[in-house]
Amino acid sequence: MIDAKLETLIALIEEKNYTKTAERLYITQPAVSHHIKAIEKEYDIVLFKNPKKFELTKSGSILLDYAKAAKLQNQLLLNTLEKQTSQTITIGITPLAVDVVTKNIFENLNKESMTFNLYSYDYSDIINMLSGGIIDLAIIDNGFDSQAYESQFLFTERIILVCNPNGKYKNVTRLTREQLYTALVVLPYESCGLTNAVKTTMKLKNMNFKNQLILNSNNTILTKTLVDMHDAVAFMYEDSVKDYIAEGKLKRLELLNFAPSQNFYLLYNSLISFDEKISEFLTLMKESGIQ
Repeated sequence: MIDAKLETLIALIEEKNYTKTAERLYITQPAVSHHIKAIEKEYDIVLFKNPKKFELTKSGSILLDYAKAAKLQNQLLLNTLEKQTSQTITIGITPLAVDVVTKNIFENLNKESMTFNLYSYDYSDIINMLSGGIIDLAIIDNGFDSQAYESQFLFTERIILVCNPNGKYKNVTRLTREQLYTALVVLPYESCGLTNAVKTTMKLKNMNFKNQLILNSNNTILTKTLVDMHDAVAFMYEDSVKDYIAEGKLKRLELLNFAPSQNFYLLYNSLISFDEKISEFLTLMKESGIQ
C-alpha cells in the first residue's frame, strides 16, 4: 500500500488547496499539513519553492514522480489480485470511438459469457492506463507504438461530413472546397484519430482549412449540438451518426474526391500477463465475425 503521506502529497498538488485535499482524503486540514511536514523531515528536503502557488522544488518534483509511480504500481498490484477471481474485462475506448465500437462489437458479442466494464478516456490517458495495467484492453482510433503493444486490427470506419438539415446547407448536396474553406467546422481535438485522418487526407488532396473558426468536440452528442447551434459542418464517423441522419436530425454532405477513413485497433500490453479472459474475448470477437 502506498504511504499515506505520499498520497497526501499527490492530492495536494492536484487540488492546490489544503481544505479540498483534506475533504478528498477524508482527513483534517491539520493532518494534511502534518503529512507534508513529515515528508520534508523524513527525506530531509524542502518540498515547495513557492508554497502559496504549490510550486515544487527539484527535490519535491522527484519525490512527486516517485509517489505517482508507487501509486500506479499499487493499483497494478490490486488489479492483478482482483483479476485472479474476477471474470470482468476492463476496456478503455477513445471518446469518439464509443458509439462506433458499441455498435460494431459489443452488440454482436455473446454477453452472457463475459462481463465488460467500458470506460471512455482520452487517447493519452488510455495509453498510460494500459501501460500500467489499470485497464485490460484498449480500443483506439489512432496510431500507436507497435513495439510496446500487441494489437489486433478491428475494422475501418468511414468519416463523413454532416450539417444541420434545416440550416444554410439544407439545399446543398455536395460541398465545394470553397464552401468548406469558409464554413464553421467542428472537429475533435488534435490528438484524435479522426482529426488526424481528416487532415492527412486533406493534405494529400492539396486541401487545407483556412482561417475559419474550428470548434472542438470529442463527443457525438455535443458535436451535433454545436452543428445545430452554429449552423456548422462536422466530420464524424459514419456509424456514430447513422441514426441521426435516418431520423432527419443531421444531413450528410458529399465532398468531391474526399473520402477519409480511420482504422480501429484493439491493444493489450505485452508486458502484462495475458490471462484467459482476454484470450476468450479475442476468441469471441473472431466467432462474431468482427476480426
